[in-house]
Amino acid sequence: WPKATVANARGAYPIYGPTTAPATAPNVLSFLGGASHANSAFLFDVAFDIDAASGRSIIYPVRSLAGNLVGTAKRVGLQTMTGTFDQITVVPSTGYYTISVKTVSAGTVLAVELRDATACFSYTLITSQYLYAKLVVDSIDVPNKKLYARTVVDANCGYFSVVPDSVPTQ
Repeated sequence: WPKATVANARGAYPIYGPTTAPATAPNVLSFLGGASHANSAFLFDVAFDIDAASGRSIIYPVRSLAGNLVGTAKRVGLQTMTGTFDQITVVPSTGYYTISVKTVSAGTVLAVELRDATACFSYTLITSQYLYAKLVVDSIDVPNKKLYARTVVDANCGYFSVVPDSVPTQ
C-alpha cells in the first residue's frame, strides 16, 4: 500500500442552488478542485440545492444528474454519518450510495467516497482506487438561496482518515 504523503485538506464554500445561482456563482463542488459553476461537461462531484418547503439541503452526486454522461471513471458515493463534523475522524470503507440524492438538515455530516481515475488508479487493489472525504452543510440561507459547506478531503488514495491538516495513517 503506498504510504500517505499529503495532509488532509480543509475547505469552506458558499454555494448556491443550480437553478438559483447568479450567472457565474459557485453551485457545484469538486472535492479536489473546490467550488465552481456547473457546465455541460459535468466536471464536478456534487451539486447542491435547497428544499424550499423544509429549508434542508439537497445534495446530488454527479451521476444522479449526469447519468452515463460522466462515464465509468467518475463515481461519487455519499453516506450519512452520526456525530459532528469535528468528531468524525475516519469514514467507512463501504455503504456508499452513488445515485441517491441526500436531503439533510444543516449540521448533518456526509462521508464521501470518490472514484476518479485521474486521481487514483491501481491494477491490483480496488480499494486503493478511491479517495475519501467528509462534508457538512453548516447553514442554509433560504431567502438568498445559498448554503455554506465545509469539507475535509483525504487526497491519499485508499486512506479513510479525515482529520484536517494531518497526514493519514489509516
